[in-house]
Amino acid sequence: MVQNMKRKKCITAGRKKKKTGIVTSLAVILCIGMAFGYIRFVQGYRTFRAPEHEAAAMAGTPAAADSYQTLPVKEGYAVGIDTNPVYKDGVLHLNVANNAGNTVWFLVRVYKDDKKIAQTGILHPGEYIGEVECEKKLTAGESVMIQTVAYEPETYHSEGVARITCEVAGE
Repeated sequence: MVQNMKRKKCITAGRKKKKTGIVTSLAVILCIGMAFGYIRFVQGYRTFRAPEHEAAAMAGTPAAADSYQTLPVKEGYAVGIDTNPVYKDGVLHLNVANNAGNTVWFLVRVYKDDKKIAQTGILHPGEYIGEVECEKKLTAGESVMIQTVAYEPETYHSEGVARITCEVAGE
């Protein structure tokens, strides 16, 4: 009977060592994970990178077509846009203007089937972009969503997003 008790104590002591080893290993893994997470946080894992100014931006407003409209978004922010963009030779002619009276900067993105196919750089008040190259071919009658992402000048704090869905016209 004494032998059985010693055997149980040996098994229990072995189990304790095994449990201690597992707990220690898990603690080390957790510490490594936390250290890695902290390093990624300090390095700025999701750092905002300010978009560049649009190199092709032109001063003024585009030539007014029948389908060109000024759409108010909120105070200090209205978008001038041709609601009947034309696609020709890989380029979407969309005529989007950041009106001179605006107090925001914005960029323009074009989406087809929820996938971004084009993006401009920043347009300052009083500038417009006439056309943008598309990553995908478009055909007459297809719908595209034109999105403007507005920023507070210099700080790039968000001033909102405006979206309009338009039908692409043929050549």
